[in-house]
Amino acid sequence: MMIQIQYDSYPGETSYELEKIASEDGQETKLASHSGSYGDNDHEESICLGDGLYSFSIYDSFGDGFNGEYSLTLVPGETITMQDNSVSLYGEQVLFRLPFDRATLDVRPIGSD
Repeated sequence: MMIQIQYDSYPGETSYELEKIASEDGQETKLASHSGSYGDNDHEESICLGDGLYSFSIYDSFGDGFNGEYSLTLVPGETITMQDNSVSLYGEQVLFRLPFDRATLDVRPIGSD
């Protein structure tokens, strides 16, 4: 899977985590994380994922909303999700299952708006 971030004007406020949810009890294993730094324009990371349930969370630490863009794309080119200028104030969580089935995709806000 390819994770691509196009930062807004405040990249130091942006971070993300990718976790595998190992079981129905919600136990998670962190697979990738990154925090932007002031001066960054974008970030790209590729990670190999097996079958299972995953959580991708992107955060805006200041709470004024992420106004950049991000996408999660499977290597064959199928986009799991792509968001631009519409992430809630504190961020959002994307839950998805591999093999990918769009019917199981769940995108929800983090924190309160």
